[in-house]
Amino acid sequence: MSVSVWKLAESIMAPAPGVALDLEERKRERAILDRCAAGDEKAIRWVLDKYRDRVVRLSSHVLHNPREAEDVAQEAFVKAFRQIGQFRGESGFYAWLYRIVINLCLDRMRRKSSTSEMPLEESIGSFVAVNPDVEKRLSVEQVLNSLTPPMRAALVLREVEGLEYAEIADVLSIPLGTVRSRLNTAREQFRKRWLALQEEANHV
Repeated sequence: MSVSVWKLAESIMAPAPGVALDLEERKRERAILDRCAAGDEKAIRWVLDKYRDRVVRLSSHVLHNPREAEDVAQEAFVKAFRQIGQFRGESGFYAWLYRIVINLCLDRMRRKSSTSEMPLEESIGSFVAVNPDVEKRLSVEQVLNSLTPPMRAALVLREVEGLEYAEIADVLSIPLGTVRSRLNTAREQFRKRWLALQEEANHV
C-alpha cells in the first residue's frame, strides 16, 4: 500500500485534512468525466491513474483481503464508467466512486457471510509478504478487524482517505448525524482496543 497504514493509530487522535477540490480543479475534472462518458480512452486512463490506488486501498481496508480488493477495484471502475453519465457532480466524483466501492464491498461480504473466510494464517501471510513495518501494520489491522464493517468503513473514509463528514454521509448513504456518532464510537473503540493491545505487548 502507498499509505503507511500503521499511522492510522496516530491519526485517530487528530482530524485528518479534508480532500476538497478547488473550483478550477473541479471544473477540469468535470470536463474529463464528460469525455469519459463519450468513451475517450485518454480521459478514462486519467481517472484510473488518479483514483485506482485509493480505490484498491479502500477496498483492502474494508475487505481485509488484498486479492479481493483488486477484484472489487476493477469491478468498481467498470460499473463507474458504465454509469458515469448518471454522475451529476453534486458531491465530488471520488465520493460518488467510493459509494460504488463500499456497496460492492458490502455485497461481497454479504455473499460470503454464510461461507468460511480465508484462514487467518493465509491472510496474515499474504499481508506480511507485501508490507514492511509488519508488526505495527498487523496491530492496526487487528484492531480494525475487531470493528464492525460500518464502523470500519466510516473510520477508514475519514482517517485514511480524509473525506469530510458530509462526503462520508454521501458515500455511505447515511445522515450526517449518524456519521458523527459512528465516527465518535469507532474512534473510541479503536483507541481503547489499540491501547489495550499495546499494553498487552509491553507485558510479553
